[in-house]
Amino acid sequence: MRHARTQQTSAYSSHWPKSRLTALALALASLSSTHLAAAEQTVGNASDPVELDATTVTGQTQENPTGYVPGYVAKRNMSVTKTDTPIIETPQSLSVVTSDELRDRQAETLSQALSYTPGFTSQPTSFNRTADRFRIRGFDVESGTGGSLRDGLRLQNNSYDGVQEPYGLERVEVIRGAASVLYGQLSPGGMVNGVSKRPTQTPLRELNLQVGSNDRKQLAADFSGPLAGSDTLSYRLTLLSRNSDTQQDYINDDKFYIAPALTWRPNEDTSLTLLSFYQKTDTRFSAPLPYQLVKGVGDGAFKIDRDKFIGEPDYDDMNGEMSALGYEFAHNFNEHFKLNHKLRYSESDVKFNYVQLPFSAADRATAIAQAAATGILARQYSDRHERARTWASDTNIESKWQFGNIENTVLVGFDGYDTSYDSHNYRGNAPSLDLTRYNYGQPVVVNRNRDRGSQLDTLQKGVYLQNQVKFDEKWVLLLGGRHDWADQKQQAHFNGAKADQSDEATTGRAGLVYLADNGLAPYISYSESFFPVAVADAPGQNFTPTEGKQYEVGVRYQPKDSNLLLSAAVYELIQTDVLTRNSSTDEYRQTGEVRSRGLELEAKADVTPALSVIASYAYTDARITKSAIAAEVDQRSEDTPYHQAALWTSYDFVNWGIPQLTIGVGARYKGTTQASEMDSAMPAYTLFDAMARYQIDQNWSVTLNANNLTNKEYTYCEFASCRYGDERNMLTSVNFTW
Repeated sequence: MRHARTQQTSAYSSHWPKSRLTALALALASLSSTHLAAAEQTVGNASDPVELDATTVTGQTQENPTGYVPGYVAKRNMSVTKTDTPIIETPQSLSVVTSDELRDRQAETLSQALSYTPGFTSQPTSFNRTADRFRIRGFDVESGTGGSLRDGLRLQNNSYDGVQEPYGLERVEVIRGAASVLYGQLSPGGMVNGVSKRPTQTPLRELNLQVGSNDRKQLAADFSGPLAGSDTLSYRLTLLSRNSDTQQDYINDDKFYIAPALTWRPNEDTSLTLLSFYQKTDTRFSAPLPYQLVKGVGDGAFKIDRDKFIGEPDYDDMNGEMSALGYEFAHNFNEHFKLNHKLRYSESDVKFNYVQLPFSAADRATAIAQAAATGILARQYSDRHERARTWASDTNIESKWQFGNIENTVLVGFDGYDTSYDSHNYRGNAPSLDLTRYNYGQPVVVNRNRDRGSQLDTLQKGVYLQNQVKFDEKWVLLLGGRHDWADQKQQAHFNGAKADQSDEATTGRAGLVYLADNGLAPYISYSESFFPVAVADAPGQNFTPTEGKQYEVGVRYQPKDSNLLLSAAVYELIQTDVLTRNSSTDEYRQTGEVRSRGLELEAKADVTPALSVIASYAYTDARITKSAIAAEVDQRSEDTPYHQAALWTSYDFVNWGIPQLTIGVGARYKGTTQASEMDSAMPAYTLFDAMARYQIDQNWSVTLNANNLTNKEYTYCEFASCRYGDERNMLTSVNFTW
């Protein structure tokens, strides 16, 4: 039965050669037999029979907003308010993907993890294995816009620092809309926050072996519990190793990931958790294709198939390392005051070489015309080495007071980010590719006389104040304000030219929720965001930060003691002071405006102990409303359909006398999108997913997952460039817990 799960049994992995997979398995077996022996004694002999029905008494204690949640329905979160708050009392759109949902759908990337979330779109996996870059409500949300977070702190400096590994996450939270009041500079679209797996008091031991399409081999492991001989220390160790090809020729998908964590809890009022991870990736960049050469989209005489590679196998490569080390400290002084403090250091090192179409608009147009007519594709190389490091910190005091029937939760805090991004980038002409015979093996000679990269240092500091006022047990008023200071300093490597910019911004938000006795919770809210214009976007000129303003009206429904959460919201989101450049005059003007309006519906329900459902729908009208370029006005946002819907359901066949069998089926519909510089809209499509799991006994289970079950051919296009969508992907997982 679903709620009998007391251990997470996800299955993902990372990169090691085959011999290392064996070594990892032996090391993990040794670890479990030594360091976990004392923890095992606390739960008895693993071979003793356990009745599943005896473990169905869950939900009696308050949910931990950073801990494991059985099933698909999370009821509390800390992302929207930075306090432990019921979702139904939160006046802003929020979606939470739990670890059970990640497990059931075998999410390989954050994009796949969020593919059933309303208002969310992303590129295919061919791109998202190299960068966590999304769109929410029609706006870019990624590390470059401050929107990629880990445990409430910004993790990365730019798109290609590295991606978050879903197997290392307890949950993924999506805040939709302006949210700068607690997090500083952000895209108006919102943010994605990955919550790390943390040490548990209950022993957890899991090994998972996965094989699948494209010669995929993966081993994952997850161990947690009290440290032997200690009443105050608990640990967690998460590992994975993957060796895999992909649907494209010459592109691999290899990864190694390890995440040790340790919690010290000397008493019920104090805790210190150390969180860390290291990951190494080995893959290649999937270059975008001109739409004229894409099957089913362009009209050129020559086409590039969806499995073809337009780079050079002996040159193209993308190797990256990303690591992070930090801690979270919490202390309750008394019933009224609590201190929360986070600090993390993270860094990345990425070597990134690829061959693709020419970069300038004129050279690209010439190359496309030639390739469409003759099959000879002109190419250029990009040779990049990028290093980034970030210090991130957040400290706040939470104060709770009650005066009669009025409860106040006041939050006062300070956060800061000190980041450095050093990029070395060389570009030049590469040999042409004959699309009739794909004549790979031509040498790519890199000219290192001109380094197009730069050193960029940024410093953001912000102070914030928030009050959550609950009165008469019926009304929740949320008020918040923040002031930020943001500094940028950039130095070009080629000529030493320097640029700097300092900005300040004040943002605020307000929301009101009414809590009805029947579980309904209508709300209304207003929120703001800001994001500085990068100094590199307009050399020699300074501009004020872009601003976002959102008005939202919504309602949630969650009957008392139910595992049901229904949400609906309508909104208007406007970004002003957008920088636009007139290519004919090379003049920059800060007169642009982008507006998004829409409706979002979401349902997450563990309907019965056997049946769980996820459903979502979004109507999004996102477009440019003002621009210095007249042709851009009224242009729809890239990769943003008017209509989008998804449905996933899983069923345990306990009522049919087969309690070991669980079946899951899903469908994802994406309406038409309009890429700029393309006359025709991209057609709508529907993808189907499926899952079947069989619990052999209390220790062993086998799961089969299929994404894009019917092998639907579809294409993702933006800015006149396209990538083929994901082919059908089959995964078989064998899971062992004890």
